[in-house]
Amino acid sequence: MSNTPSESGEQNCIVDDNADSFDASDLKPIKKVVNLHEIGDYAWTPLAEIGNPLRSLEYNPDTKTLRILDQLLLPGETKHVEVKSVEDGYAVIKNMQVRGAPLIATVGTLSLAVDLNQEPALSMEYDMLFSYIEERCQHLLSSRPTAINLKNSINQIDKILDLDLRNMPVDPARLRKSIQDAAYHWYISEMAENDLLLKNATLCIESFSPSSNYKFTIMTICNTGSLATSSFGTALGVIRQLHVRNRLEKAIALETRPYNQGSRLTAYELLHDKIPFMLITDSMAAAAMRTFGVDAVLVGADQIALNGDTANKIGTYSLAVLAHHHKIPFYVVAPVSTINQRILSGSAIKIEERPALELITFNGKPSAPQGTPVWNPAFDVTPASLISGILTDKGNFLPENLASLFA
Repeated sequence: MSNTPSESGEQNCIVDDNADSFDASDLKPIKKVVNLHEIGDYAWTPLAEIGNPLRSLEYNPDTKTLRILDQLLLPGETKHVEVKSVEDGYAVIKNMQVRGAPLIATVGTLSLAVDLNQEPALSMEYDMLFSYIEERCQHLLSSRPTAINLKNSINQIDKILDLDLRNMPVDPARLRKSIQDAAYHWYISEMAENDLLLKNATLCIESFSPSSNYKFTIMTICNTGSLATSSFGTALGVIRQLHVRNRLEKAIALETRPYNQGSRLTAYELLHDKIPFMLITDSMAAAAMRTFGVDAVLVGADQIALNGDTANKIGTYSLAVLAHHHKIPFYVVAPVSTINQRILSGSAIKIEERPALELITFNGKPSAPQGTPVWNPAFDVTPASLISGILTDKGNFLPENLASLFA
């Protein structure tokens, strides 16, 4: 990676130049996926019928009002923050009051819908409004550059802008409504795609069961549940479904330094839903794999290249290497909206670097000597060669077959 350690509080981007240089020629990782059409009937209760009491956001499409759950305060305090503009949306994303690639996209687009429902947007003539929307979208994109779902949602808004410009006579009210409707549709669609995602991923994991009543031990990193989406989650969503279906022995959650999304958020969700689990530090993963007979590692994703290279929370790459050593299947669980069709491999994924302060302080107090040099990337890139399969709402794929989705 091309970068120098940072002691400043500035947030930079680095490019993982070596993401696809991992020499896996002598490795034979477990690679297997199963899809619904291969197993026939599969009993599944739609998520809408189960209910999901943990909600990461509240949005009223009639009044165009948005509130988000402030995840920085969890688990100690449950507080909602009102998002009244794109500037507010940018702030809660940048400050990680909301996080998780699907949720970042939803909050970003909904903040634009809210912004367009008030001044100055309400009084703008068409040309000024058009430029204003373009500028606001670019501002949102700069908040968290690695999470690709937001970029994909903004691309949809760009298409709406292009189409509306050709619809004469121009009408600012029509343009505002088109953008607001699209933002709400993205929000609703994310919930629908999540049901398909969890169905596909859960059946894939269950298909490897040695018996119909076998219970799985699953390891995961970061937080990929309801708090990372506007629905049930990705990897943690599969763990929840295995529990609901009485197919989970326990989950093993990594603490996930330096922001502790595992100990703060994943443990919060698992306790809330009374799911059996244990929390470990990131450095305990190898020992836990050997000790507890982990059946699979499930992770989410912030961006996936066409060849299957996957950017996710820092530490995911290490977990994949450990899973390979212990011959444990390693699966990425993510919606298709997390795939970046514009890049061929992980070497093109820009990796966000977080402020040094996050690594050298704890609860506002120094945890390292003053002047300590820091490297604090928020994500790493796991080579496709270490990934057993990528499980999506459009089906389950071997990494090398992922590009067929867009053929």
